[in-house]
Parts: sequence; structure tokens; C-alpha cells
Amino acid sequence: MTDQSSDHAPRSDAELADAATGRAGLASQLHQLEAFVARSEAEGERLPPEAAEMIARLREIVQALDGLTASMTDSAVEPPTEPGER
Repeated sequence: MTDQSSDHAPRSDAELADAATGRAGLASQLHQLEAFVARSEAEGERLPPEAAEMIARLREIVQALDGLTASMTDSAVEPPTEPGER
């Protein structure tokens, strides 16, 4: 039999760093794409509707990674309890 408690083991610093690095790369790509769209629109260029859809999906992915990283951090560090709260 295997021990199921490892499913809830705190995340290592390396795992948290990997998640943050992946998120940072996607966020950087999102900002570059947003800047490209802003420049193109300022110059009067028409962009395909897929460009707006791509930005929206990439934002969703970055937000999901933010949530995942936060949940990994929450499981790695127990929040302090307030006095009288036990």
C-alpha cells in the first residue's frame, strides 16, 4: 500500500520557482502581444478578430497560473492563526 499523505505534501521551493518562471514567460508574451496590438491599432492597422481572442485566452492562462501558484504557496505555508482562533 502507498501512503496517500504525499498528495498533500508542501511544494518545494524549486516547484514554486518553476511555476513562477513559466508564468513570467507567458506574462511577458502577453505584454508583448498587447503592445503589438496597441501599436497596430494606433497606426490604423486592422487586426484579425483572432488576435483579441488570443489575448483573452492568454490572460486567462496567466490568471489560472496565478491561482495555481497561490494555491501551491498556500499549501506550502500555513497562514498564522489569530489569537483565540483555534
